Amino acid sequence: MKCNDILEYLNNLYPLELAMDWDNSGFLLGKRDADIKNVLVVLDITNDVLDFAIENKIDLIVSHHPIIFSSIKRVTDENLLGSYILKILENNISVIAMHTNFDIAKGGMADIAMEKLYLSNTKPLEVTDIIDGEAVGIGKIGDLKEPLSIDELIDLVKKSFGLKSVVVFGRENVRGSISKIAISPGSGKGMYKYALGEVDVLITGDITHHDGLDAINDGICIIDATHYGLEHVFIEKIANDLNKYDGIKVFEFKSTNPVEIV
Repeated sequence: MKCNDILEYLNNLYPLELAMDWDNSGFLLGKRDADIKNVLVVLDITNDVLDFAIENKIDLIVSHHPIIFSSIKRVTDENLLGSYILKILENNISVIAMHTNFDIAKGGMADIAMEKLYLSNTKPLEVTDIIDGEAVGIGKIGDLKEPLSIDELIDLVKKSFGLKSVVVFGRENVRGSISKIAISPGSGKGMYKYALGEVDVLITGDITHHDGLDAINDGICIIDATHYGLEHVFIEKIANDLNKYDGIKVFEFKSTNPVEIV
């Protein structure tokens, strides 16, 4: 199995043309004609991930977040990113990132989130494109299976995504039961503006103190389930996709949430 075969397979599932302009998804490091026997699926590339990859003779890492995001002027062992890139190349590992294309594509992040919360009558939260007459984009707005109180919705989010806790901004903005919500896995800074006037509650991550205050002032409630909390589902989904391939062994690196509320 060649690296490019896997890249094309993933691209058919989650087209790279869907990625946001600012993103850096796709083939990032390595050789397209490299022989691939062992694949590691991760959310982020960290030192622990690379140690695991080297120990298990990984040929290809498929990550959600791109290890190279913005332009870099040098690759040395004098900074963290440079040391990661050198370690990857020295061990003949290739890297593919499936980021916002996975977020947007059918069957990707937004759809997984929708299914976990049993949403129906859905539409994109932020429309990024129109394909074959259908709007696609980041996140989802949809109807809950049944009306829930804010506490019941919080419990549903924690249970559905395997979380011990969440952070809530603007609980007081929820009056009565909730029948329609918005969800945007990952970094939700600024996403609540797309939900205003549509829903009372947005579920997302990476909400700062001031983001929360702005949302409260605008009359919406935000459930911050953390960036990792909503996106770790990427690992299982991509691993399942790749396990349909014969001739490769797929590993999952189940990292833990770097955010701990105590």
